[in-house]
Amino acid sequence: MTIRAFLAALALATAALTGRAADDENPYKTAKVGDFATYTLVTKVAGINIDGTLVQTVTAKSDKEATVKVTGTITFGGNKQEIPAQEQKIDLTKPLDPTKGANLPGGADAKVEKGKEGKEKIKLNGKEYDCTWTTYKVKGKAMGQEIDADVKVWMSKAVPSGMAKMTMTAEIAGQKMDMTMELKETGSKKVKE
Repeated sequence: MTIRAFLAALALATAALTGRAADDENPYKTAKVGDFATYTLVTKVAGINIDGTLVQTVTAKSDKEATVKVTGTITFGGNKQEIPAQEQKIDLTKPLDPTKGANLPGGADAKVEKGKEGKEKIKLNGKEYDCTWTTYKVKGKAMGQEIDADVKVWMSKAVPSGMAKMTMTAEIAGQKMDMTMELKETGSKKVKE
């Protein structure tokens, strides 16, 4: 698998960070500049393990819009690499809806169909979260790579960005891939202007 195909999958994964099932509350309405969530990333593709960390930070906010920046690192083939930063503008006047293409970063052109929903209590890093989960089917292209993915996202009101966990099983550029992202920590830090 090429790093480009992996980054295409990561573009869809970062969409999960800023997307959730449409409801009456946009999780970023109560966020403050500097609020962050750190996620562990574990990916298995073609017998290769790719581990990493993604950090989502609110870098700007008004009454109508929040700017969210996603950064991180991956360890691929024994080498630690920076993930290219992705930045998104989140419309706070509407609920977030991952079935709308505007939530897909990295030049993704994919169709997202909502599947099943449910409730579940999950435990991450010793802490329990009451979650609602939703499944999605994603087909299309990201960064020029064909993608066919099944995604499950666990959302919790106890997490500033909303997302507690995400799993994705996909075929990207002809390669099968499994990816799991789990919340590691949340907090607030000073953001450089």
